Amino acid sequence: MSVAGDDWYQRQKKGDEGTFYRKVVEQGPRRGTNGTRQGHYVFTAQGELLGFNNNRGPERRLAMMREALEKWENLPAERKRASISEEAKGDEQYQRKLPEGGQVVKVYTRSLEDSEGRLVALGEDKVGNQTAVDHLWLRKEEVKELQKLVADGGGTFPAWFSMRIVRFHLRDNTRGEPEDWKKEHIKNWELKVDAKGQVNGRFELQKKDGKLGFEGRITGGISFDGDRLSKFEWLVLGDQWGEGNYTRGARPGKTPLGQVLQLTDGKSARDQIPPQGIRWEQGYWQAED
Repeated sequence: MSVAGDDWYQRQKKGDEGTFYRKVVEQGPRRGTNGTRQGHYVFTAQGELLGFNNNRGPERRLAMMREALEKWENLPAERKRASISEEAKGDEQYQRKLPEGGQVVKVYTRSLEDSEGRLVALGEDKVGNQTAVDHLWLRKEEVKELQKLVADGGGTFPAWFSMRIVRFHLRDNTRGEPEDWKKEHIKNWELKVDAKGQVNGRFELQKKDGKLGFEGRITGGISFDGDRLSKFEWLVLGDQWGEGNYTRGARPGKTPLGQVLQLTDGKSARDQIPPQGIRWEQGYWQAED
């Protein structure tokens, strides 16, 4: 059985789930740390750690899993199973669930490079060459507000929507966990929709010291079936520069970055993964404040 979770939530949870998680990771090399404990763990139902690494390379990960499997096969039967007398207790403080009736937009981010005047995916031999995925969440009543905006002839998007997009989703997460943008980092911002649902925008984001930034344009469209989104397809193209604490390995200078935002039905388990920016829950829903 395989399980994926966000270490930020897991290491802070109280109750049975958090206790079990900390029991496992405290057996590994990151025990006793105050920060991240992220990595790949192989463990028994009793919480006995059999293997760990924090490497993305498939060869090293497979080697660790094979070593863990060998340890598993050598365990006595009583250490391979665990009896559970009652349902484990979770911690609602660190649960993030899509609100009832809400909708999910996938946010794909990819580093690009110029090839004979044409933007293409970053080469396989370069850092940050994989597509990063996040999710934009919209509440039911928020979608209704967007539908009314278009029905009334369009205009500037409401602040809560614009600020959620710009602060938590226009980010380079291709090399790790990006920093959230703050209001003072927004140097230029415009995002409008017309009566046909056509979207156009431009942006310039930059930290105070100028060492981290992203600037570009947004194009696309939205449409509705009643008061539900039936289409949300946006393209973001711009130039990104600099790196954050956990996004090391940036290319020098300003380099092209592309994003695609696309509506999904949200039914699959992977589409229910919370937005990375919603760790600060109030800030995500009230990004304009």
